[in-house]
Amino acid sequence: MSSTLRAMRPALHIPRLATSPMSTFAYSSLSLSPPSPSTEDAEFAARVAATDAFFKLPRFTSLIRPYTAADVASKQGSMPPLPLPSALTADKLWRLFQQRASEGLPVHTMGAVDPVQMTQMAPFQEVLYVSGWAASSLLTTARNEVGPDLGDYPYTTVPNQVERLFRAQQLHDRKHYDERLAMGPEARARTPYIDYLRPIVADADMGHGGNSTVMKLMKLFAEAGAAGVHLEDQLVGGKKCGHLSGKVLVPASTHVSRLIAARFQLDMLHHPMLLLARTDAESARLISSTVDVRDHPFIRGVATGKHNCREKPLAEAVEEAEARGAGAEEVGRIEAAWLERNALCTFDEAVYDAIQRSSVHDKEAMMKQYRIASASKSNTDARDIAKDILGEPVSWNWDLPKTREGYYHYTGGIDAAITRALAFAPYADMLWIETKRPDLNQARGFARNVRECFPDKWFVYNLSPSFNWSAQGFSGMYYEDLTNLVWELGKEGFLLQLISLAGLHLNATATVELAQRYKTDGMLAYVELVQRKEKELGCDVLTHQKWSGANYIDRILTTVSAGSSSTSAVGKDSTEHSF
Repeated sequence: MSSTLRAMRPALHIPRLATSPMSTFAYSSLSLSPPSPSTEDAEFAARVAATDAFFKLPRFTSLIRPYTAADVASKQGSMPPLPLPSALTADKLWRLFQQRASEGLPVHTMGAVDPVQMTQMAPFQEVLYVSGWAASSLLTTARNEVGPDLGDYPYTTVPNQVERLFRAQQLHDRKHYDERLAMGPEARARTPYIDYLRPIVADADMGHGGNSTVMKLMKLFAEAGAAGVHLEDQLVGGKKCGHLSGKVLVPASTHVSRLIAARFQLDMLHHPMLLLARTDAESARLISSTVDVRDHPFIRGVATGKHNCREKPLAEAVEEAEARGAGAEEVGRIEAAWLERNALCTFDEAVYDAIQRSSVHDKEAMMKQYRIASASKSNTDARDIAKDILGEPVSWNWDLPKTREGYYHYTGGIDAAITRALAFAPYADMLWIETKRPDLNQARGFARNVRECFPDKWFVYNLSPSFNWSAQGFSGMYYEDLTNLVWELGKEGFLLQLISLAGLHLNATATVELAQRYKTDGMLAYVELVQRKEKELGCDVLTHQKWSGANYIDRILTTVSAGSSSTSAVGKDSTEHSF
């Protein structure tokens, strides 16, 4: 057992029965009678000490907690937090990333959609990824409504998929363990070992609600088997797939609160799950609020000079059009015309324009003076600074162009993403920038800017099938660049690299190929495209009964029936003996 997990088990030095079922762990037995106040105090003090020791694990040295061990311990209840199985894989994931970081190498994974893909990836991929997009489009529970990735499915959906795959991992691990022990040492030495207990990293979308929902979601993920989850800075109700338009961000501070709530819940469980903070700021064009000063430089408004001082707010113009019965097409034209008359710009851009139109001689010096003085300041302060420099206020309004839903316009871009990553870094184990295209130089710039403040922070890169890779220069003579991309990203600290929807596209291409040929070639198509390939590749699904655990369960049933084999599922009549 690693030092991390040993330290996770709080040692409550309180007398207990040696025969207690809980004696395996360093916990006291549950009392048969109410504790005295002094016993309660002693138990709580021990619980606080254990939680404080958990906080001080090397695993958490780069993180900030704006609460105390006592805050956590007092919320755990009288039953101490028992180690969850996924705590083992979370610890394993952390150690894997530590090892790869020291080597400057990435960890690759692909999004799996079922236990078949999980088992076939296990010999080659060290991490298993579960996609919210796939859950939305393929796997949703409740009423089984599937659809695009808008984060509008029940928040139990992805945890349920994690649990499905985690239980499958454990079955195949038990099956493999039993098979290997039955071989004997010499045969085991010749037989490749397959690690089915690959840590699962899962998609928590935007948390599906307020902080209490985020906490419930984290508990579900921990209990389901997740070793790591990622949370993105989009708005609940405005969530879109990272590669769709129309994304609405929440203020940076709101997402920080989500990360803190998630960590608090995990601390209550004494769970070392990794939190991956994702920002969609690079391609987002809307934000829900102006409350966070860090977002102010990236919020867009309109200059309000005399020529348009009577311009109605965009939302009012749209509302009036709808009230008189205008259809969607006309409303769209009205909105486009409003934005054409009122070009959007940030306040800084409005200041630079005002400086250019001023009579001052050294405009460059004035712009530099404003830029230095207004850096990291709120818009209120920036307005005062601009007024002092120019001698008159800069007329600019970020409320006038607000959308019908009340959202503010946002620049997006790499600088916005870096600003948000810096805000999230103290509360997250890894940082993820979602991008419009695969761009190594952009990734380098992002990572290096963040690492100026957080030198050891790790990153995530989505090698998304949403990108048209051939259209991005990765074709023909550039095939070598495509091969090297993942290793170059690894050098910049992008430890976790995932093809998020590989499982989806793999299913599609394999199915269409077989379906087309089966229509014309009959069973020849199946034999050539599937069965022979399974045998050539050493794919264990070739003998699908054995793969499913039939042999393993049969050995268990034979054991509990005193060795009787008359009802054995893998007897001589099983067709799998022909392979």
